[in-house]
Amino acid sequence: MIIRDEEHSLEAAIKSLQHIITEIIVVDTGSNDRSIQLAESLGAYVIQFKWCDNFSAARNRAIEAATKPYIFMMDADERFDKGGFENLKNYINSGTGLSGKVMIKNYTDTDEYSTSQANRIFPNNHDYRYEGRIHEQLQYKGRTPQSVNTGITLLHFGYMDVNIQEKNKIDRNLKLLFKMKHEDGDRLYISYQIGKTYYVGHQYEMAFEYLSKVTDYVEKTNKVMVPYASDAWLALCYCLYHMRNFNLLTKYIESGIEFFSDYTDLYFIYGLALTSMNHPDALAMIPAVFNHCLALGESDPTKYETSRGVGSFKAHYNLGVYWEVIGDLGKAINHYEQSAKEGFLNAINRLEALNN
Repeated sequence: MIIRDEEHSLEAAIKSLQHIITEIIVVDTGSNDRSIQLAESLGAYVIQFKWCDNFSAARNRAIEAATKPYIFMMDADERFDKGGFENLKNYINSGTGLSGKVMIKNYTDTDEYSTSQANRIFPNNHDYRYEGRIHEQLQYKGRTPQSVNTGITLLHFGYMDVNIQEKNKIDRNLKLLFKMKHEDGDRLYISYQIGKTYYVGHQYEMAFEYLSKVTDYVEKTNKVMVPYASDAWLALCYCLYHMRNFNLLTKYIESGIEFFSDYTDLYFIYGLALTSMNHPDALAMIPAVFNHCLALGESDPTKYETSRGVGSFKAHYNLGVYWEVIGDLGKAINHYEQSAKEGFLNAINRLEALNN
C-alpha cells in the first residue's frame, strides 16, 4: 500500500484484510498527519519514500520490500470485501503463476457504484513491475500480464465527491498525466486517462476533446480490442449528455452500439438522453430503449466498466417515470414496484407519492 495523509481511512483498509495476511508493507510518500504512526500500530512495516511524481516508483519500492510469495496491492481508500477470503485462498492454492484480477466497486455515493477490474494480486518475483507515473499498470516482463479472474471484490471510496475535493485529486492527476504526455508522446491510453480525469472533475468539454481521440481511433482502425475503448465511449456519451449536445450524442451512441452491442450502459444513457430531448419522436422511443436494457440485463462486469442497475432497477424506474408522464399509472406503478424491490429510493418515493 502507498499512502500520504490517509489517517482517516487507513485503519479500516488494513483491518479489512489484516487477519488473512502475514505481512503489511506501507510506503509513505510524505504524510503530515498520523498515518505513519497509525500504520505501525497496526503492524505495518513503513517505508518513507521521497515523492518523485511517480506512483509506479512507489509501488515498485513496496514490491522490493515484500518477502512473501504473493503480493496484494491495495489503496488506503479501499476495503477488502469479506466475501473474497475463500477466493483469495483459492487463487494462491491454484499456483498458476498468473496475476489475479479483482472486481472494484467504485462508490460515487452511499449506495451508487460502478464496477471495474484491475490486476491487484501476483506472484512475488522480479518479473512483475509497475509502469507509468499515474494510473500505473502492472507489467510482466514489460508486457501486459496474463491474468485470471479471482472473484475477489474491493470496495473503493476514492471517487466520492468529498474525497476528490479534499485531496485535490483532479489537479494532481492532470499534472502527472500531462507530464507523462510530454515524456511519452501522444499515446492513446494517456489521452483516455486525461479525458476520464476531466470527466470526473465535471469538465465535460475538455473530457470530450481527449476521449474522442480514443473513439475516433477505434472507428478509423476498427481496433475494437483497445481495452479501455468501451469505457471511453460511455464517458464521452455522458459528457455530451451533460453538455446537452443530443445530436452528437446520438451519433456516438449509434457507433458505440455497433462495436459493443451488449453494453447495456450505452443503451441506458441513450434512454436518459431521450427523456431530456423534449421532442415527441424522442418520447415515443423511450420505452423501447429501457425495455431493451431490461432484456440485456446488467452489463458483464468482466468485460465492461458498468454502473449498478442499468439493466434492472434503474431501467424499471425510468420506465415508471415515462408511464406516469404518459398517464398510465398502472404501468408506472408496476415498474416502480419492480425498481423498489431492489431498494431504489427514487422508486420508493414515487410509490409513496402515488399512493397518497
